[in-house]
Amino acid sequence: MSPSVGYIWHPRDIKCKNCIGDDVVNGTGSAGLWHNALDKLKLPVFVFLMLTGIFLESVVHYQFGISTVYTHFYYLVIVIAGLWYGRKAIAIALFFGGLQVAVSWVLEGTTPLDALIRALMLVIVAVIVGTVVERMKRYEKQMLVQNQELKEVNARLDTSRQAFLVANKKIKLLSSITRHDIRNQLTALLAYIELSKITVQDPGLKKTIGQEEIVAGNILRQIEFTQTYEDIGVRAPQWQNVAEQLSHLLPPAEQAGVQLSVSTGGLQVYADPLLEKVFENLIDNSLRHGEHVRNIEVSCEKRDTGLVLLYRDDGAGIPGTEKEKIFEKGFGKNTGLGLFLTREILAITGLSIRECGQYGSGVLFEIQVPEGSFRFG
Repeated sequence: MSPSVGYIWHPRDIKCKNCIGDDVVNGTGSAGLWHNALDKLKLPVFVFLMLTGIFLESVVHYQFGISTVYTHFYYLVIVIAGLWYGRKAIAIALFFGGLQVAVSWVLEGTTPLDALIRALMLVIVAVIVGTVVERMKRYEKQMLVQNQELKEVNARLDTSRQAFLVANKKIKLLSSITRHDIRNQLTALLAYIELSKITVQDPGLKKTIGQEEIVAGNILRQIEFTQTYEDIGVRAPQWQNVAEQLSHLLPPAEQAGVQLSVSTGGLQVYADPLLEKVFENLIDNSLRHGEHVRNIEVSCEKRDTGLVLLYRDDGAGIPGTEKEKIFEKGFGKNTGLGLFLTREILAITGLSIRECGQYGSGVLFEIQVPEGSFRFG
């Protein structure tokens, strides 16, 4: 099948409420402006924290001899330094840890163990926070690079998509024109054949003309098939009421002397818009090959594997050796396209079909509808 113009997914079709837009990344959105303002305040805030720490050490520790409670303030300074400057916070931790050990040594003439432990904890916190932050920044840079690469890929995909649509449109136009011209020529040929049947008296020649008419009719049906096959998958699948689709086929069935009964209730199937063509082909198959079909029944039943649509008739049935062959392109007494087309249409949305009737007792086509592709409404 030649490609047809239809819906093509594009990455820009995805819309996410929680995604960060380009304006935030580039600093042009409200979040970006806030982030830029915070960057400008980093240095004065950090200088204030450093001076506060030095003040606490020189006054609270040196003047009043308190060396425990106020040191928790250093953790705040080091965590902030780690978030802003990564592992450079280790230098800040060494500074405050060394300052506290030095003041303790000045006051007591020795280095207390608790001062050394507090200094070591400050360094450990700085190493952990700084390392985590630097890794996060590396990942962020990698993500930005990957995002840029994805933008470039999307741009190339968009260009290819446009080229595909143009080429597809040309192919579809050429195919349409070709079908139209061939159909016109076949119509004229059939008219000449009909005229020949009237004017020719020789029985042998009339039989030959009759065969020519059959061949021309088959060609015409094959041309119609190409148009139907080209339309498969062009339009998006949709929910379709099975009973409503079959109701359109009641008049032609009754004209052929066949009783068509439908007992699917409000069953809706998610399938290609050509679903009606599936049932049309099944009924046509019954009328052409069923030999003595008088009743056709369409029903459904729920099974472990999902839901099954059942199509039955009371005709001759299909021999066991042909149950799979009937879905092959070209198999059969006529064009051999109807059941092939049926399977193709169903496969678009993951539906499948098989024949499991008993030869001599009519056909039984089972259409397997997976979970999520059927509902009752």
